[in-house]
Amino acid sequence: MIDRIEQDNAPQLPDQREHWRAPARFGSVPVAEYPIGWDTHRQFQKHYPRVDLPTQIVDRVSFSNPAAEPNRLIWGDNLHVMRQIESNSIDLIYMDPPFFSGRQYNVMWGDANEVRSFNDIWEGGMTGYLIWLNARLYEAKRLLKPTGSIYLHCDWHASHYIKVEMDKIFGFENFRNEIVWCYTGPSNAKRYFQRKHDTILFYTKGSEWKFNGDDVRVAYKSFGIQAENPRRGIFRAGAKAERVQELIEIGKIPRDWWDDGFLTNVSAWRGELIGYPTQKPEALLERIIRSSSNMGDIVADFVMGGGTTCAVAQKLGRRFIGCDQSRVAVAVTAERLKQQAATGEFGDSPPPDFTVEHWGIYEAERLSQMPAGDFRRFI
Repeated sequence: MIDRIEQDNAPQLPDQREHWRAPARFGSVPVAEYPIGWDTHRQFQKHYPRVDLPTQIVDRVSFSNPAAEPNRLIWGDNLHVMRQIESNSIDLIYMDPPFFSGRQYNVMWGDANEVRSFNDIWEGGMTGYLIWLNARLYEAKRLLKPTGSIYLHCDWHASHYIKVEMDKIFGFENFRNEIVWCYTGPSNAKRYFQRKHDTILFYTKGSEWKFNGDDVRVAYKSFGIQAENPRRGIFRAGAKAERVQELIEIGKIPRDWWDDGFLTNVSAWRGELIGYPTQKPEALLERIIRSSSNMGDIVADFVMGGGTTCAVAQKLGRRFIGCDQSRVAVAVTAERLKQQAATGEFGDSPPPDFTVEHWGIYEAERLSQMPAGDFRRFI
């Protein structure tokens, strides 16, 4: 198939030549100003040619709200799915891609589609991994609205490499936070300090973005306030006592290292676990979604896994697009969303319906020959 590159919709890489320019006294020093895998003529299609295949809706799960635009769950290769979504259409993207750990737990459900994809990611070591990721980050930038944000979840294996690549794709001036998510758990470390944090890189598409700090405030810790002199330590000298008390009551915007008890200890959210090895707590996604999107906004997760992002988006009144290469992940997420809607917490305002879609003409043809409803056995 001949590559089709839509130049009008293709996002431009930021012009950062001055940022990467080598000092004259160092002479001619080669500087990698472009993302790894970038081709000035074919972008990332040199490594991942465009494949335009349709998605087929195989089911629509109804919550008695047919007038609302349905949310979407899509089974398929996330890069090809992303390339078929309209530009400037998504408010918030959360991505928790496979970490560059080389450990088998990255193949979550044992799905053959996952195995093929992970073989592709690890081929070529770190460089192969970054090319795989950069192609998707480039599409993520295209999909974001001008005020949109992206949160990329990674760990110590590759966070420093990913940060450099995201600077090149989104622009170093659009980097907002390196969030350190701390957690607890057993460790076998004997020759180094326990590795007990992940890194979440927060970028925006441009210089204007949504951030609802008041929606994610947390309480001041009691030991930071002295009863006899509450102005000391965390408040400016001279602050009025009434104002100090008001600030204590409304709390503060979280710092960029998150060590809240409900986020750090797995026992605090054990009831959410569905058997997905790298599942994240709903509270983590709730903080991200509340802070960087509004009611009715579109939240997307193209490495959906067990569906935490979609479940939290549904609960918070956001629309969502979820995608995963694993058929099992899509089925598990669909069931999770149905069970959540059945709890009654939505009252008289049920969430929008959601569709289950499959990307790829061959699977669509196969599914079209099945009796209605049999797609669940296929998944």
